[in-house]
Amino acid sequence: MSKVYLTSDLHIGHKAICKYRTRFKTTKEHDEYIVNNWNEIIKKRDVVWVLGDMCMKNKDYDMKKIISSLNGNINLITGNHCHLPYYNHNKIKIMNGLIKKYGYWLSHAPIHPQELRGKKNIHGHLHSNHNKLNDERYINVNCEFWDYKPVCLEQLKGE
Repeated sequence: MSKVYLTSDLHIGHKAICKYRTRFKTTKEHDEYIVNNWNEIIKKRDVVWVLGDMCMKNKDYDMKKIISSLNGNINLITGNHCHLPYYNHNKIKIMNGLIKKYGYWLSHAPIHPQELRGKKNIHGHLHSNHNKLNDERYINVNCEFWDYKPVCLEQLKGE
């Protein structure tokens, strides 16, 4: 049986990522860690929602090869760093804005509290702990907070 996973802000190919994610020495090390974690968790039939900023523009990268190497069926809600030509791939279904799914709002950036309408918001975009919202209605799936691994929807729901 397939499972649903969520993640965001992978920043694959980001040339200056080690400036922000200091546990990595090189962009390649960063990206290999993310891809390896992804493929250890995600199975062929699993669904993965990437809530923005999956890949960064990098002319030295073969993004099609990297994307092809990822397990699962990928849904992407575009983020502020999404360079859309990279996502022109048959493995990725691209969506923009705000999606209502699984009883949650899915988005790249957190939505305004007045727009929640009784639902929680699963999002990314916020990177450091001082940017984490202290509000149980918001669930940040930025990979930085989940050891650079996709998180299972069942885990988020507490099942």
